[in-house]
This record gives sequence, C-alpha cells and structure tokens, in this order.
Amino acid sequence: MKNLIEKLLKKEKIEYFGFLSLKDCRIINQGLFERKTPFAKSIISMLIPYYVGECPNSNISLYAMSKDYHIYIDELGKRLIAELQKVFPDESFVCMGDHSPIAEVEAACKCGLGVAGDNNCLINDKYGSYVFIAEIFTSIELECKPNEIKECLHCGICTQKCVSKDRCLSDITQQKSELDIDHIKLMRENNTAWGCDICQKACPLNKDIEITPIDFFKKDRIERLDLEILDKMSDQELSKRAFGWRKRKIIERNIKILKE
Repeated sequence: MKNLIEKLLKKEKIEYFGFLSLKDCRIINQGLFERKTPFAKSIISMLIPYYVGECPNSNISLYAMSKDYHIYIDELGKRLIAELQKVFPDESFVCMGDHSPIAEVEAACKCGLGVAGDNNCLINDKYGSYVFIAEIFTSIELECKPNEIKECLHCGICTQKCVSKDRCLSDITQQKSELDIDHIKLMRENNTAWGCDICQKACPLNKDIEITPIDFFKKDRIERLDLEILDKMSDQELSKRAFGWRKRKIIERNIKILKE
C-alpha cells in the first residue's frame, strides 16, 4: 500500500507525507472521530504547500488568496480514495483536513514532515509553515514507527512580532460580533481585512522557501479585497473562498474598517 500511496501522491505533486498508527495519534475530538473515522487503524498525513510568493500590497492572508483550500482537500481526497478503493475494496478510507479528530501538527511531526513551531504551525524544511495538513484515515493497519517530535528554534521572534499577544489578529478579523476600538485599530495598523501572516513572515525558518507546485493555489487568486471586488462576487462565488464562510456582511465590515 505504501508504494501505491507514494505513486498516487507523486502524481498529485505532494512530496511530503508519512504513515502513522492511530494509537500514536492524539484524538482531540472524540465525537468527530466516532462519527467519521471509528474504523481507523492508521493515517496517512500529507502536507499541501500553498506559498506562491510575497504579495506586498495584499490585505488578506496568503492562504486565503486562492479558492478555499477545503475544496482542494475534498477533491484530492476523492481522487485518492477512488484509486485506493480499486485495490482495497473491502477497506475504509476517509480524507480530512483542518477539521480533524486528531492533533494534526503533532501527527505530521511524528511522520517526520517538519518541526512544531511556537506559533502552533508545522514548519517544513522546503515549504516552511505555508502548508495545509490533511490526512487519510484507513482501516488498514500500517507498520510504522513514529518519529520523535522536533521543535523549532524557540528564537522568540514570532512572539515578539505578534501585534495582538492575547488573541491572534486572524481570529479578530473573523469575529462575528461587533469589534472594539482596539481591535479595529490593530486591523488598520496592519492593513488586514482577513487573516494574519505576521508570525509566519517573521519566522527565520520561512526564509528562502519554495513556491508550491500545485496549480490550484496559483489560479483564481484575489490578492487584495475591496468593496468593488466583493460586490461583483455572487454568493456562490463567495462561498468558494476561505473567507466566505463568515458571509458577506463581515467581509464588508472589515473592508470598510480599512477605508475609514
């Protein structure tokens, strides 16, 4: 099976992946695990790089510039599982990413895919922390020995550069309720309508990283949000963006904050 996975992922331009027994994964959402993956004995952890270079005039996070990465993960999972089911018709497979029953960064570290950063990101040698993590849960028991979890340099730069120590600025931009004056000030000072990359841009392990080979993240990009762009987007188009889950009203509020 491992050879088949390697072949399938190479075709998808995914270079970093690993195998881990479920017993070596930390389950953080028992309810989700029981609903979606109760059959699981092993996982295949995959890194999906999305970096396409710096965008100095942007007002949204790099991860949100392409279409919603959840769409990519869903489509990737369907393609991979379709091929796996041909060879293993009696086994079960589920692909998940971001919303996962396991601690994804820990699992990826145990697969040897990178180091754990102080900013809670996984940092890969080639693509830095600009990676999404996804897993295929399978009923097949795979022989694999977990790696020791390695950590970043602990240089403290990400913490020093963080502009909102008590709460990530990305979380503030996604807040549904009314923003207070301090949060509005932070958004204006850092010119962000959605998300935050400050700690990632400051990280020394993110220097000289490579651009993703995956075409999905290079197409249909929005590098700067304004009211004109938002007004031209239908609700269906908006739903295909990472920021679309918060609906039009919140995005409009954030754009207006930057204009005031």
